[in-house]
Amino acid sequence: MSIAFPLNAKVRFTQERLSILTTRDRQGLAGRIGVTQTDSTLVRKPTVYFPSDGVNQVLRLFRVDPSHIELVENSPDNEITPDHNDGEDHSDPAHGTADVVASAPDGDDNLSQSEMDNLFD
Repeated sequence: MSIAFPLNAKVRFTQERLSILTTRDRQGLAGRIGVTQTDSTLVRKPTVYFPSDGVNQVLRLFRVDPSHIELVENSPDNEITPDHNDGEDHSDPAHGTADVVASAPDGDDNLSQSEMDNLFD
């Protein structure tokens, strides 16, 4: 199965991926929202930019395995206007975007070399 993330889509690491990171690295990435800086029609493994959020410094990860991230919000350029006359109940919270809880890191937020290598496998 191929996972595609459009340019400027908001993404975060999956819980499955976070669960195998070290505690320090997990805390530095858990709940952080990044933005894809590559178009999945051109690049199979996207570059993801995580802006500074007061506690965490800017982080840019190249060639992120698409199975390690999940879509939080589509790019405004790629969103389709919902048709609320389609007979579905759109008041269900499952139709909205996910809530994100950020965690403060217990040190600097740099990944170890082995963790960086694992991100790009």
